[in-house]
Amino acid sequence: MNFSASSRYAIGICTASLIFAGCGGSPAQVGVPATAQQSAGASGHPDRAALRHLTSGTGTKFTVSGRFIYLNGKKFFVKGMAYAPTPIGTYPWDAPAKNSPLRDGNSAIWERDLPKMRAMGVNAIRIYNVVPPKFDKDTGPISNFLDAAWNNGRDPIYVLLTIHFDASCLSAKPEHKGCAQALASQYYDMDEKYAGFPAVMGVVISNEIFKPEYLNDGAWWAKFNLVAENAKKGFAAGKNPDKIVTTSNEDATTDDGDLAAIYYGEIHHAQVDVWGDNPYRGRTFTNLYGQIRKDTQKPVLLTEYGAPASYHPDWTNTYHYPHDLRGVGTCKPTDPNGPKNRNAVLLPTSGNPGMDGLVDLVTNNAKIIHRGYTEDGVLSGGFYFEWTDEWWKADANNPEFTSKHVGDPVFTGHFPGCAYDHAWFGLNGISLGGKKYVDVLTARPTIEALKAVWATQK
Repeated sequence: MNFSASSRYAIGICTASLIFAGCGGSPAQVGVPATAQQSAGASGHPDRAALRHLTSGTGTKFTVSGRFIYLNGKKFFVKGMAYAPTPIGTYPWDAPAKNSPLRDGNSAIWERDLPKMRAMGVNAIRIYNVVPPKFDKDTGPISNFLDAAWNNGRDPIYVLLTIHFDASCLSAKPEHKGCAQALASQYYDMDEKYAGFPAVMGVVISNEIFKPEYLNDGAWWAKFNLVAENAKKGFAAGKNPDKIVTTSNEDATTDDGDLAAIYYGEIHHAQVDVWGDNPYRGRTFTNLYGQIRKDTQKPVLLTEYGAPASYHPDWTNTYHYPHDLRGVGTCKPTDPNGPKNRNAVLLPTSGNPGMDGLVDLVTNNAKIIHRGYTEDGVLSGGFYFEWTDEWWKADANNPEFTSKHVGDPVFTGHFPGCAYDHAWFGLNGISLGGKKYVDVLTARPTIEALKAVWATQK
């Protein structure tokens, strides 16, 4: 079969010896040695911060039934945020002690963000890499982050954990021998360690790893299932088995119109409770709901969705958006050659293209997601991509990326700025602050737009 995808980003720097978040399309905090020889299920002792939770119980149980996710027996609709606050001047895979934003030692980053997310109505976040036990000596745990997300049970923000790795780790290539077993151990250890934290919702098995060359490879899926099964076993070992295991899939389709990862995952009996999809289809999700209903009966989350807040002044376009749920926004003219230069700037508050188009897209997306939930549960919610801009993605070949927010000249007719600027997806712009590795946030109108819609949704 042929495949097409609307992927936000793909980075080609993965190696055989490192597990890097971001190799499938999303950011990371650190790399973990993939060749570490641990036996699946052989967990080390949890640290004291985790131990106090393991012995206290959580009071949060996430289960699934039919197409719905349940929290403590009640249907749970996800008003989620993708969260990977990579500071200006760093890459996601920088040295762990320096750049693991969620670790206890970098509390200034998440203490800046969690209250703001809570105030706008976020009830869940997905993160892109956690350093598992035995490898987190330099970074330390994320215990305090999880406690802060829980907030003593007052408007808690639930967290989907992950250890990010490249799809090739599950392949039959000789250089990846033992990689699946190591990953299974790492997921087991991470889940056992953090199972007792009441903010933990479950895990995502990496990000956008379902590549065409592996989709109908039974041996690849067997290794995927080894990892997923050990993720479940880890939660059980942590005395809190009621957590979900999900995925985050590139929005690729087969030539028969199926969602490729979900279609083949069902054939190969993927050991997941919930499917995830990352559609970047503009102000509507086109035929997504029909595809989901055809391909699976399990719950589905949009593990990423959104659009960039930028445009290219040298590229003469206008953007048309009808004010209804079903209308598709389009840029005119549809010139595929791109702008004369790579510089991108923030969408202006007025004019066309303008910020009004992005606010419309964000509002429309949020309404459509909830409509699918209330109609028949075809979606259980979604995670907006993303909380902050990520300057490292502006142009990987341009050393100015740390000080000059350049763009990407790929024309995208269904985005309000008419281009696919990977670094500009944030609800917040970022600028260098007075404290090292803690950027200053500038909120965009899209925050208030999402807040207003979410306030009406139960």
